[in-house]
Amino acid sequence: MTEPMPSNLHDLLDDMAKRCTSCGVCVRSCDFLRRSGSPAALARQGREDGAVLLRAYECSLCGLCDALCPQRLSPAAMFLAMRREAVKTGRVDAKTYRPWLSYEKLGGALPFRRYALPPGCTTVFFPGCSLPGSRPQAVLSLLAALRRGDPAVGLVLDCCGKISHDLGYGESFERISESLRRRLQGSGVRRILTACPGCDLMLRKLDGDFEVRGIYEVLTEGDAVAETAPNRGTVAVHDPCPSRFDPKRQQAVRELIRRAGYAIEELPEHGRTTRCCGQGGMVEGVRPGAVDREAARIAAQGQGRPLVSSCAACVNALGRRAEAYHVVDLLGGEALPSRRPLSSARRWFNRLRLRLTRLP
Repeated sequence: MTEPMPSNLHDLLDDMAKRCTSCGVCVRSCDFLRRSGSPAALARQGREDGAVLLRAYECSLCGLCDALCPQRLSPAAMFLAMRREAVKTGRVDAKTYRPWLSYEKLGGALPFRRYALPPGCTTVFFPGCSLPGSRPQAVLSLLAALRRGDPAVGLVLDCCGKISHDLGYGESFERISESLRRRLQGSGVRRILTACPGCDLMLRKLDGDFEVRGIYEVLTEGDAVAETAPNRGTVAVHDPCPSRFDPKRQQAVRELIRRAGYAIEELPEHGRTTRCCGQGGMVEGVRPGAVDREAARIAAQGQGRPLVSSCAACVNALGRRAEAYHVVDLLGGEALPSRRPLSSARRWFNRLRLRLTRLP
C-alpha cells in the first residue's frame, strides 16, 4: 500500500528528498524529468530556492512517475503542491494561462450551464466540456441509452474546475467545486455518470455522498450497446492519463470496442503506463509545441492504426497526427466517420446548441 502523503509542501519536499532514490525509472520515461532531474533533486532545489516552484508548470501532472516509482511515491502530488505554492506566493503570471482560465469560466457560465433534471431524478449524466463541444449528438445518444434503463436520468452541463485545480488555483477550484456540489446535492442527485476522465477525478473530490461512475462501465452492464458483427478492423486504444489508475474504465472501453466489432492491438504504453496526449497540466503555456510532440509520439506507437480514446480532448489532440476517434464514434454500427478538426467557435456553438436543445 502507498504510504500516506504529507499534507503541506514543506513536508512533501522533505519526504521526497529523503525517500526518492533517484533510481532513474521515472526520469527515463519523462521529458520534463530528463530536463530537470529526479524528483529528489527537484525537491532539494525547491527547499532552497522558491523560483524552482515554477518548474512544476513544465510537468503535465499525468501521473506516469507515480505509476513507475518502485518506492510508490507520488512526484505528481509534489508538483501539484509546488504549483499551488507558486500561485499563493504570486510567482505565476496569470496572463500565461488566461486562455485556459477564460475557457473554464465561460464553460461554467449560465449560457452554457444546464441542469435538465426530470421528476424523481437521482442520477445524472455529466459529459464534461470536450464531448459536448465535439460530439453533441453523441451526448444525446448516450443520454437516450441511459434513459432506456431509467427514464429519470438527468443531464448536467457544467464545469468541474479541473483547469483551476491543475494550475494550482486552489481557491478558485474550491469555489467551483462547492457551487457544483450545492447544485447537485440541492437537486437530490446522488449518482453521477461521467464521460470525461478528468471530470471523473474532480467529481470524486466533491464533499457529499455522491456515487461517481464512468458511463462506459454502465453501458457494458446492460444491453444498451448491441454487439456488431466482428472483423470491422483493428484499432489501438489510447488510455487517457486521468484514468491511468482506473482499470474498470479501461476494461469497459475495450469491451465496448469489442462489441462494436473491432479488434484491439495495444500501444506499447497503455493502461498504467499510458502517455499524456500533451494537454495535461496546460504545459503548452510554458513549453509551446508540447501537444504536437506528444501526439506525434503516440501516433507513431499506433503504427498507422486508428487511435480510439474515451477522452474527447485526447481525441482532439491525437487527431493532429493520426486518425483518431472517440469510443462513442464506434457504437453506431456504421463506418467510422471522417472527421475534420473543429474550430473553437464551432465547438462553442455545439455546446450552446446542446444547452438549448429540447430533451425528450
